[in-house]
Amino acid sequence: MYVEQLKGPEKHEAQIQVYVIRWRPSQCSVDPIEEIILDNDDPKHAIEKLSELSGVPVEYISYTQGRLFPVQISCLDIENKLEWYITSDRLYSLGLYGDGDVIYYKDNRERMKELTDKERSEIQEAEEARLKRIKEFIEAWI
Repeated sequence: MYVEQLKGPEKHEAQIQVYVIRWRPSQCSVDPIEEIILDNDDPKHAIEKLSELSGVPVEYISYTQGRLFPVQISCLDIENKLEWYITSDRLYSLGLYGDGDVIYYKDNRERMKELTDKERSEIQEAEEARLKRIKEFIEAWI
């Protein structure tokens, strides 16, 4: 269980707090995790919030289904192992989330970086260390 102090009072009980992580394919990296408060579970509302947060126009946002926190996926796998949705085709796929879920999003105009073997190896080493820390943290609480 995770507990987080709210930044302010809830406007109403139906609000949903989700974490969002911006994936940057051209850098093969993610931005720090951020929190957004949704007033309802309408996917269009969530996408508008992501657009406000990132400055990416709504029509260029791609997003994933909500995942559980903490997220245990390598940066090397984000692009190809997550299912990405675009705002125009399957809006309702995003509507199944709850407090504490994690949503990845990206600017779909951005292209995946071609990694050298050395870059891939360095990222893999860093990701293995990060995922090991997460696993140890989870095991300490179980």
